[in-house]
Amino acid sequence: MLSSINQRAGVAQHPHADTLRAALLSAYGGQCAITGCAVAAALQVALIDLSGPIETSNAILLRADLARLFNAGLLAVDAISLRVSLAVEIADAPDYAALSDALLRQPARIAMRCSRQILDAHYRRFLLRQRAAATRRSVADLVAMPTVASPKLLRALAVKSWVNSVAYSSDGALVATGSWDGVARVWRAGDGYLLHALQADLGEVNGISFSPDGRWLAAAGRNQIVQVWRMSDGAAVSSFRGPDGHSGAVCSVCFSPDSASIASGSWDHSACIWRIGESAPIRRLSDHGGAVNSVSFSPSGRLIATGSHDRQVRIWRAADGALLNTLHGHTDAIFSVAFSRDGRILASAGTDGSIRLWRVADGIPLYTLQSNSGAVFSVSFSPDGTHLASGDYSRSVRIWRVHDGALLHTIPAHGEGVTSLAYSPDGLSLASGSFDAALKIWSLQAEG
Repeated sequence: MLSSINQRAGVAQHPHADTLRAALLSAYGGQCAITGCAVAAALQVALIDLSGPIETSNAILLRADLARLFNAGLLAVDAISLRVSLAVEIADAPDYAALSDALLRQPARIAMRCSRQILDAHYRRFLLRQRAAATRRSVADLVAMPTVASPKLLRALAVKSWVNSVAYSSDGALVATGSWDGVARVWRAGDGYLLHALQADLGEVNGISFSPDGRWLAAAGRNQIVQVWRMSDGAAVSSFRGPDGHSGAVCSVCFSPDSASIASGSWDHSACIWRIGESAPIRRLSDHGGAVNSVSFSPSGRLIATGSHDRQVRIWRAADGALLNTLHGHTDAIFSVAFSRDGRILASAGTDGSIRLWRVADGIPLYTLQSNSGAVFSVSFSPDGTHLASGDYSRSVRIWRVHDGALLHTIPAHGEGVTSLAYSPDGLSLASGSFDAALKIWSLQAEG
């Protein structure tokens, strides 16, 4: 039968080998379940669980080389999506790279299909091995990993009110703050000069976001409003509110990477997607069981992540609002979610004091960072994705290394809790806002 039966008893010795092979050849139409290879002599039966029963529920028909990779734990199939995953050792190999995300074909007859439960157990063992291998590579590569200079304070700006949110413009020239007094302020990053103090009927400003093209600034307000201003002159251009909008305070706001859409999260347990110039949201994401405190577009714009008081992180498809994954692990309200710049990792943080990193592709938790600092209000990835900054109730800004979760720096940054963080686009500066009514900008450049 194949490498799997060979390992247990040998093809010739096992009484059911020929029967199983014949049954699978018929069920799969004489083709490999992954590649479609139709050369019968090149096909083998691969047992999913080598210690399990020798029957169709525990077997798939594969090309001989793929059967060996499958049994060696270098290739696996997600039991839910039926997508193929490759171990890092072979992911870039010319003969196999194209198989990543290929779909496993299923026999037309349900009775001939492999057990999803057995397939899932194989897939989970594969993920555990990959995670262990990644940990070993982390240790081996540690000395080569980039470090970050200890942050030095460049300037401290008095905002005159609690700062709830900070954001950099895409060119790094401007920093915006949203604060308790209902004002969105725009500062020149180079010298701290206040350019605009923008107001609307917002109540407190809970969230702030520049559009990536630099044309707009959006703010999330307590009075159930998302306000958009034009950056060239500070003019108000859109105000999203009313019966079709949010029915609770708006907590968070984020532009899509193409600047065409805005996502907002609210105390009404929903997130909305808006377009400038349209009065009603084009889509509402409403499966959360608590306030949506944070929203974030993925760098590709295809996904939206939300973090909620219901202790859950959810990942949605932006195009149609389909819920793709719900991530469990936090034990209290989630205040911040952020994608890495390559979109492969999602960070979340909240009242339970933990920072959790998740693999976006399948929602697998990578690891948890625990600073024992009380609630973590904000997380932000560096532009190169190598570091993560966090701001917390203990008044500190912390810099973590993403590669292995090492805590590199702890800065006693403010006189009250740190509510929001934003890296400059070049990664050389970090802005922090706090309940102490200050905006601080920190240099991350090495001296000399």
